[in-house]
Amino acid sequence: MVAQKNTSNEHYMLKGSLRKNGFDRWRLVTVGRETETGEERVFFIEFYIVNPLLSPEECVLGFKSRVNVNTEEDLHAALAGTASVKKIKSEDLVQPSFAMVRAGYLSTNGRQINGYFPSNQIQTGKTDLLIKVGSDESNYCSLTTSSTYGTVAVTMDEANEQPELLSHSGKMSWNLHYTRKLSFSPDLKTNGYTWAVNGAYTEFEGKIVYNMHEYIVSPEKSCGYIDKMWGHEPPSPFFHLHSSNLTSIINGKKLDDSCFVVQGECNSSLSVLVSLNGKDVTFNASKAKGYDITYDFSQMPDDEDGVKYHWSVSVSNRNYVVDIDAYCDTKAMFLRDYECPEGNRKVLRLAGGGTGTGELKLYKKIRKNLELIEQVHVANIVCEYGNIELPPQ
Repeated sequence: MVAQKNTSNEHYMLKGSLRKNGFDRWRLVTVGRETETGEERVFFIEFYIVNPLLSPEECVLGFKSRVNVNTEEDLHAALAGTASVKKIKSEDLVQPSFAMVRAGYLSTNGRQINGYFPSNQIQTGKTDLLIKVGSDESNYCSLTTSSTYGTVAVTMDEANEQPELLSHSGKMSWNLHYTRKLSFSPDLKTNGYTWAVNGAYTEFEGKIVYNMHEYIVSPEKSCGYIDKMWGHEPPSPFFHLHSSNLTSIINGKKLDDSCFVVQGECNSSLSVLVSLNGKDVTFNASKAKGYDITYDFSQMPDDEDGVKYHWSVSVSNRNYVVDIDAYCDTKAMFLRDYECPEGNRKVLRLAGGGTGTGELKLYKKIRKNLELIEQVHVANIVCEYGNIELPPQ
């Protein structure tokens, strides 16, 4: 565990072959409260870049319908909408190329709004600027080492008429500053991707406006989180949990400067990163294992509260055992699709929610016995699970 520190892995990473077959994603999560009602929502902001060198001047979306019209007869059939249009051979599927800013919330009736920019509108820096996209000062989204600013908007007509946007309709703007209190190191590295947790416990402050409703973000209640992932292909299955809202069941006190993160899969395993009151216990799936782990994602039996998903993790090494159980109502989750660099309409499809709850237990091994160090109730867990999928043939 390290404190706030600027590192090279938080900068733009699409170089070499990754410019034509790669992705780079920054993800920020924070809690905001509506100024009039006090309603709490878990917001997310993502910067997602795919294959920037393939089409620098124009966004190429793999899910946009494309039909080859090779003859005058084909053209008349397409314009008339006759049955013979079905005989026109579809255009070869393409690799996507775009910069996307995705923003929304991971609560009940969750929403995502996706804004697209050609990659020649990307600006990056070697100092505090991480990424900025947009054509001019009146229309841009930015991320620095201490702040983020932007607006994304999709009209109802655009959402209905352009399903390739993979977006709901709406508008979200934000102006936030942040301080990263705790980060984990080293990164999780695989052949397909690298994952860095540069802000496992982050304090956000500022304002979010979603569809004319104003939400205030305060440092002490933001439950903030920042991570980054880049490479040729995201993980599948995708298994993720994180939270910094932990309360001791033993003494009833809120645990300050404490958090946990789970990420995978990697080599049929997970990385599990825990910090409780200054006690750091980490299991990195890309290192020499040295630990045993079992984990599962399942649907719970229906009850009076509805349907829940369950994430369970139990991991141990020579010194420690960590047990995690997380639950999230399906009504507080929704699906997000990420186009993969390979194209062919291949997507990472994630089900996610930001209002999960559960428990974490940390034990220390003493000879053949286990000593319970801490047992905590966890709230505001971001719970995600998904797989890479191809469209039905």
